[in-house]
Amino acid sequence: MKKYTLLPLLLALSLLTGCGSLLERSYTAVTPHTQFSDESKNDAILRAETYQGLVSALLYLVEQGEETGTVRLYQYGSVTGTAASDVDQACLEVTQEDPLGAYAVDYIKYDVKQTPSYYQVEVKLAYAVDPEELSQVISVTGSTAVEQELRALLPDQPEKVVFRISYFTQEDSAETLRQAVQEAYQAQTRPLPPLLGVEVKLYPDSGQQRVAEILLTWQAREHQTVEDFLGNLKN
Repeated sequence: MKKYTLLPLLLALSLLTGCGSLLERSYTAVTPHTQFSDESKNDAILRAETYQGLVSALLYLVEQGEETGTVRLYQYGSVTGTAASDVDQACLEVTQEDPLGAYAVDYIKYDVKQTPSYYQVEVKLAYAVDPEELSQVISVTGSTAVEQELRALLPDQPEKVVFRISYFTQEDSAETLRQAVQEAYQAQTRPLPPLLGVEVKLYPDSGQQRVAEILLTWQAREHQTVEDFLGNLKN
């Protein structure tokens, strides 16, 4: 009986998926063992061999809130003509197409140097938000989970909540997210100060994956009504 191997098929599939846009990549696909890795002798240096690995390495730096980073490109084949132009395109992809990058990163500066063994890419990342805030971004599968998360968060009266939504449908919008805030507010069992304003910003402007920044304006305590005050005392 003949035995067949799946290796040729797997190799073919890996070649077909090498240059997809970040808009088509799920968040969980960014993993060190499939896209990029640390240098064996230096954890501060990332290693990549493909354009997709380069993009994933840059995204990893963003997710960690790093302000500088080094990526080495080994056995690298350019998709635009040169390694430098690839890095330029990858930086634009991270800052304009990826939701977290579009939300958090202002710009990325880079320098590319060629050595006999690899290209060394030095990057500096400038953030539009405090990098420490990135650890507070809440990941949800769909926008329907936003209301449930907000029900638990609103008692603390946050001024800003940021969601990383991995599946943003055509029916979803900034308005539907504002409605989710109102429904979560109305579902509270304990009185809260009046919610004076809700602003929702989406990053990027389009795509099935988005970051939603929700800004909340609460009425100051000194302006609470007597009814609000008595309601808080009863609870």
